[in-house]
Amino acid sequence: MKKTTIFLPQGNFSKKLKFALVSDLHGQNPDEALSLLCKERPDYILLPGDIFERLDGKDNAWHENALGMLRGASEIAPSFYTTGNHEDGGTRSWSVHWRLLVMERNYDVGDLQRIEETGTTFLGDSFVLRDGIAFGGLYSGLINEGRMPNLSWLDEFCKVDAPRVLLCHHPEYYAKYLKDYPIDLIVSGHAHGGQWRIFGRGVFAPGQGLFPKYTAGVHENRLVISTGLKKSGKIPRIFNEPEVVFIELK
Repeated sequence: MKKTTIFLPQGNFSKKLKFALVSDLHGQNPDEALSLLCKERPDYILLPGDIFERLDGKDNAWHENALGMLRGASEIAPSFYTTGNHEDGGTRSWSVHWRLLVMERNYDVGDLQRIEETGTTFLGDSFVLRDGIAFGGLYSGLINEGRMPNLSWLDEFCKVDAPRVLLCHHPEYYAKYLKDYPIDLIVSGHAHGGQWRIFGRGVFAPGQGLFPKYTAGVHENRLVISTGLKKSGKIPRIFNEPEVVFIELK
């Protein structure tokens, strides 16, 4: 696992800050990431989805690892979490037949209570004010009709007289839906860095296809994408080390 540091202008934020971006754990062991977070001591920790594999109440080691990630993060710094497509059940985002389905977001009540007990703030198409900063979380739209996210609440979010930070699992939403909103910082994951990286560019990402644009790094000084924490899967990562991203405002 690597530490990646990105420097951004302070902009509308009232002081210099350090954010940690942690995404796509997929229920794997969080100890290495938590150790790095503990060492770096960010001001805030942002977790934009796919920390769990699902939120259906089925308890297993992956589930406990994800809860451990949220619990450990909240003990280090104020932490904010929104779900990704895996927690929602939209796990076949590249499938043609999946595009014809409309599902209901139905999280297990016990899971939601356990998330709350970790101390991490859960954000689902909603926002909170903390320390003079508005933190919002946008749900994945993959289970919705037309596969579109719900943008209706963003107008109210953008009226808040404070710097705005948005957790959005899908980086491909930036150009299509979010670019024109006055949001100071948007953090994403989902693309896993393109899985294979060749000459610093990802090969494939769901929702973007081959040689996608949004897989890692910083774009337009406000969209920051993590390659995620998942170390293994059916398709191995190649030239693409898992990472925790630290965003420092200067």
